[in-house]
Amino acid sequence: MDYLYGLVPGVEHVVSLSKGVQIYVGLEAIGSPDAKGYRTLMATLNGQLRPINVRDRKITVNTVQAEKADTNNLGHVAAPFAGVVTLQTVEGTHVEVGQPVATIEAMKMEATITASVAGVVRRLAVSKTQAVDAGDLILVVETE
Repeated sequence: MDYLYGLVPGVEHVVSLSKGVQIYVGLEAIGSPDAKGYRTLMATLNGQLRPINVRDRKITVNTVQAEKADTNNLGHVAAPFAGVVTLQTVEGTHVEVGQPVATIEAMKMEATITASVAGVVRRLAVSKTQAVDAGDLILVVETE
C-alpha cells in the first residue's frame, strides 16, 4: 500500500482493485507548473504512458477563476467548449429562443451559441471577445 504515500519517479506499484484484478502504476516524470498552477504528470498505467494534469495546491496562483454557468438555470448561457467567444448582443436586448447571442471559435472550428429562453439580456459575463473554458458563463437572459 505504499502508493497511498505518493509515487516515486521510476518505481512501479501494483494496485489490487479486487480479487485477481491488479493494475500497475508508475510515475515517470513531473512537469513544471503552468500559469494556472497545473502540472502534467507522466504516469504509466499497465505499461501505457499517460499524461495526467493535476492542480498543485502548493502553488499560489493570481489568476481569477471565471464565473461558471448554473446548469439548472435556463437563463444562463454557457460556453459549450473552450475557445474564444465573440458576443453578438448587448445588455437590454430582447432575445428569442434559438436566437444567436454569441459565437465561439476553437482550433479553426466555429459554432453559434443561442439563447435557450426568450427574455432580456440582463448581464454580460464576458467582454466583447474573450477566451473562455467549457461551462463558463457568457451572459444571463431574464425571462419576461
